[in-house]
Amino acid sequence: MARHAHVSVATVSRVVNGQKVREDLAKRVLASVAILGFRPNRTAQRLRLTTSHLWALIVPDFENSFFTRLARGLEQICLPRNTCVFVGSSDDDSQKERHYLDVAIAERVGGVVIAPSSDNTDLSGLIDAGIPVVIVDRALPGNPYDTVLTDNFAGGALAANYLTSAGYRKTVCIAGSPNPTSEQRLAGFAATVEKNAMLEIVSVKYGNNRIEGGYAVIRQLLEEGVVFDSVFATNNLMTIGVIKALDDWAAMSRDHLGFVGFDLNEIPLLAGKRMASIDQNPLDMGRLAGERILFQQQEQGNAIAELFEFTPTLGGLNWTL
Repeated sequence: MARHAHVSVATVSRVVNGQKVREDLAKRVLASVAILGFRPNRTAQRLRLTTSHLWALIVPDFENSFFTRLARGLEQICLPRNTCVFVGSSDDDSQKERHYLDVAIAERVGGVVIAPSSDNTDLSGLIDAGIPVVIVDRALPGNPYDTVLTDNFAGGALAANYLTSAGYRKTVCIAGSPNPTSEQRLAGFAATVEKNAMLEIVSVKYGNNRIEGGYAVIRQLLEEGVVFDSVFATNNLMTIGVIKALDDWAAMSRDHLGFVGFDLNEIPLLAGKRMASIDQNPLDMGRLAGERILFQQQEQGNAIAELFEFTPTLGGLNWTL
């Protein structure tokens, strides 16, 4: 049947089970049904429609405490329902991400929660297989999937407002590798700086969202002789790298600099020392993602995709001017 219609087996399954697929694909399958006289095997149908007790969580970096806590929130939805979660760390590598997506499809998981590695992440295979999908942390432009995010623009604005109110005047921004999350955080910060005109962004550098990325950027700034009194980082792991670099290359400077970034309270190393944290709520985000998977399972392909955006809060104020 699938070969005759030139579509995947999953697409045939969705059509004969009355689930939504692209109109052109549905027409090809129905034409093949008529030509071949196909009659569905109801026993096999029931087996295929049984909800799997295995879900997949695919994230860029499981060493990041944000994703660890998001996984815990997702687990809180799964465990009472006798469901397990396997975790894949894509390392922002599209090939690794594709591997985990292929595994999820092959295992017929009950749902996939994913923080996409890039704007080009292709989730159509999951949809063809009838697997519920929820995107977390990073939006996919123009996507038709449930999406659970933080209001990252607002988070960047919070960071700029509190650096300004704490009396800092020359800041450097360390943004992660290009993705909607880091871009919105930087945009919110820059827009707020432009409005109040009291704080100046003296340099914007880009890292890789990992410790070594923050380390390399600060070392470069020190070598260039850039003068700054504060640091805004769009990612918590890069903030660790910033602190390590300052300890190695400018230990006396650290106690006189202000720092603001995301989810710093989750990392004991970053407590105190003029730290402020823009806090997200990954536990609730993970729980909501799990609830949306359950909702999609109940709706069997008829659920309307929704965007859910959490408001960040300012925490960890330890300014000692």
